[in-house]
Amino acid sequence: MQRQDFTTGSAIVIHSSLKAFSILLAPLRDLAVLRQFHTYLNAEERRLLLRAVTVGAATWCLGYGLTTLAPFVFHQTLNWLASSPKLWGQPVLVFVPLLLGALGVATLASVRASTVRYRDQAGRIRQIIDVEGDGLEQAMALFYTAEPGLEQALLGRQGVEARWQLPTFTMAMRKILAVTLTLGTGGSGGMAAGLTLIGENMAAALFKPRRPIPESATDWRARLRRWWRSTDPDDLQTVQLCGVAAGISTLLGAPLAAAFFATEVMYRRRPIIEKLVYALIASLTAYFLTILVAHDRTRIFHLDIFHVPSFTPAYYISVIVMAIGVASVARYFGQLREHAEQAFRYYTPNLWQRHLLGAAITGSIALITAAFTGYGLELVLGPGDSVINAALNDALPVQIALAALIAKLLATTSTIGSGGSAGLLVPAIFFGMTVAIAVAWLFGFTAATLVVPSITASLVAVVNVPLAATLLTVELFGSLYLLPSLLALVVSLLLSHDNTIYRTQREVDESREIMPGYSVRRIAVPDFWIGRTISQLNVRVRYDVNIIGLAKSTNYGSHIVPSTPVNHPLRQGDILIVMGADEKIEALRTRIQEEQIKEEL
Repeated sequence: MQRQDFTTGSAIVIHSSLKAFSILLAPLRDLAVLRQFHTYLNAEERRLLLRAVTVGAATWCLGYGLTTLAPFVFHQTLNWLASSPKLWGQPVLVFVPLLLGALGVATLASVRASTVRYRDQAGRIRQIIDVEGDGLEQAMALFYTAEPGLEQALLGRQGVEARWQLPTFTMAMRKILAVTLTLGTGGSGGMAAGLTLIGENMAAALFKPRRPIPESATDWRARLRRWWRSTDPDDLQTVQLCGVAAGISTLLGAPLAAAFFATEVMYRRRPIIEKLVYALIASLTAYFLTILVAHDRTRIFHLDIFHVPSFTPAYYISVIVMAIGVASVARYFGQLREHAEQAFRYYTPNLWQRHLLGAAITGSIALITAAFTGYGLELVLGPGDSVINAALNDALPVQIALAALIAKLLATTSTIGSGGSAGLLVPAIFFGMTVAIAVAWLFGFTAATLVVPSITASLVAVVNVPLAATLLTVELFGSLYLLPSLLALVVSLLLSHDNTIYRTQREVDESREIMPGYSVRRIAVPDFWIGRTISQLNVRVRYDVNIIGLAKSTNYGSHIVPSTPVNHPLRQGDILIVMGADEKIEALRTRIQEEQIKEEL
């Protein structure tokens, strides 16, 4: 009996010892898994992972420099104005830095400037100078340069070569200087959009091959360059997305929201999950680098005292009212910006005069607002993040907020409409903040409890990035604000789902220019053409346009017939695909409308 007990006890001891030993060996097994981690990724995934980290770090270097330099110059400008002689005072001297900044940006725009093409709301191709405007417009256009297009094919540009024929690193440096000149001297706007263009340029610069690699070269540098390079446009777009995400993360300190922002703004309602992962890696790289260098400035917005929302019916009603107000302001701002830009270019076609006029208008608005409110010039000039932080901490009265809304709308429109280099992300949040303060005062709530969800409403209504807007609010202020932010998101999205400040986001397929002045259009076959053939219509001779295809109507839907027989009789529901000069196609459409009116009479 004693021997059996001894045997059982020994077995228990041995089992316990083996279990303890296995626990001690667990870290070694984990290390073995880590050593084999590279086998879980294929060669392309490993290459993209390294690119994401590299692009994130490189973009952070330039982005951190911009987010440090521009505010420093702006504060120095304010300090100089505050210490100016009382004899002259700020009313005169405030124009000095603004006009100097405008002259600097105009100089950049006129010396060795490159132009980026985009499509306007009517589908026509337009051009914008690299350093002018908010920068996100150019970044979007550059993002799609590597995709197949008829114009690239006609010019002999294939895939990634189309992007590499445009500047990369030099455009980024020019944009840094332009944003610093605009915002540092008092221009009204933000830095986010400039950082997106800087990130895209850095990604393209790192991706761009510097010189051909001889096939006979076998040293480690040649092997590394062969491994790094790629001619796949999809790879280029992945690293471009990484650069945009890293730039936004450097500014906002919200890496998840930054990754979603980059994906949403480039693909709009078509987020690509695979690319989102690499954008998040680049975004996290930039975020952790900021923590290492300056942990006290990782976030652009902050609460000194956390305010818990009341979660009452009255509070949710106030969120709905706030979101409606923000959507209305966003729609008005979009129209105001469009008209202001057209007016600046129509009435002041001279580049130098346009920039100086915009700076003078911005300075005048700032002076009038400062005299009316008694607040500092930073209420209108500069990015406006300090004013937003004041509102988050209940230090901005409702009267000043309403005055700031009107003044900031006009000043930002003037700065960017005239060609100043500034962004719209932070100003969009600024507009929503002022509306939130007014609604909070009306309903009797603490301002911060509505300012936080107004950030989501603003980014949805103005920039059209719903997922990034929600994630930004949660990352910066916690999950307690998730429900009111979602409510603000739904309301603002319903009211402004078709509104966007970025023209390259607009998808118009009824008329597309293939190059300046030439388009491909779809023209429905009118009743008086039914039964006639293309040969009988003689469209090419009569109207100087070419029929390049036919969308043929069948019982199973429509399908494209690219090589339409000239003797094929047209049927009801068919759509002709024509190509030619814009004015020729318009003449054809006008003629068809006139013939239809005659037929009806």
